[in-house]
Amino acid sequence: MSPPSMKCTLYPVFAAASPLAVIYRRGPSNQTCLIAWDRSDDSFEIGQWFKGAVKPSWGGLSPNGEWLVSFLGKYRGPFATWTVLSRPPFLTALALWPKGDTWNGGGFFLSDDTLVLTHGEGPYEAAPGFSAPPGLTVLPFTRANAPGLTERAETAPSVGRWRPDPGRSGGWILAAPQGHACITTTSEITADPRRSLPESVRHSLCAGGGPPVPLPVSSWAAFDGNGDLLFSRGGALFRLAAADMAGMGSTEDLLARALCLADFSDLRFRPLTAPYATPEAEDGFAPTLDRASREDRQRRRQMRKSHEAMRRAADHSG
Repeated sequence: MSPPSMKCTLYPVFAAASPLAVIYRRGPSNQTCLIAWDRSDDSFEIGQWFKGAVKPSWGGLSPNGEWLVSFLGKYRGPFATWTVLSRPPFLTALALWPKGDTWNGGGFFLSDDTLVLTHGEGPYEAAPGFSAPPGLTVLPFTRANAPGLTERAETAPSVGRWRPDPGRSGGWILAAPQGHACITTTSEITADPRRSLPESVRHSLCAGGGPPVPLPVSSWAAFDGNGDLLFSRGGALFRLAAADMAGMGSTEDLLARALCLADFSDLRFRPLTAPYATPEAEDGFAPTLDRASREDRQRRRQMRKSHEAMRRAADHSG
């Protein structure tokens, strides 16, 4: 008897100037698998797993799909949390920047050769033994340069950009490339123009002037470059052709018309070494890093206490 399907969610991110994408497949909650997706033929490659915390919406692909930036954390070891540059579908570090907490983190690409780290006021130093690949410029997103970088992000290559919904306070809207349809969020959120929408936002599809049709609960949704609707339901990934969107009356009708591209619910953790990893690499890092010292642990404990004190002060003042 085969094991029962695993409860999981999918969160894809697109390359802006190529058909490449990466899917963060999460499930159980502390395990994430990367899956490479070529949207030109809807082929997939199962990649590396990570045991720990991952925030897919805090990262992204370079426009050509060569680089992936992600925010990860184990809350132990030499860094606690960190931002990593890797080659999809792997999370083994080509470059790594320690963060140590979840007050900001991750990054986004302005172009194939420009990465912005969103570490707030820091730290921004690369971990010992790491540096950005030759030809890649890394910029810090601090108070001083945030306005200019945000303006550049608004004009950077993008598969589709979410905008505030003029018809719904706090809502967001994504238009199809050809303008024949749009996706709206049905819950009020705060979206960062430099990042993707948060995972598990509820969406509705509006097409051909018809009424909004809710997408499956806890779904991810976006438009492909040809106008097709792409969305997920649990561990399954779907494509609804642009030509089949008109005249839908319900979520069930939408699901009946959509094509299931793949169902990743049955995936189970398996170790996989990145082809570019050094023989000495451990814990997904490359090259090998020293274990945390007593001083490192004490420093992180003091940092956590300081952040907790700041949070309590902010709650009290509010």
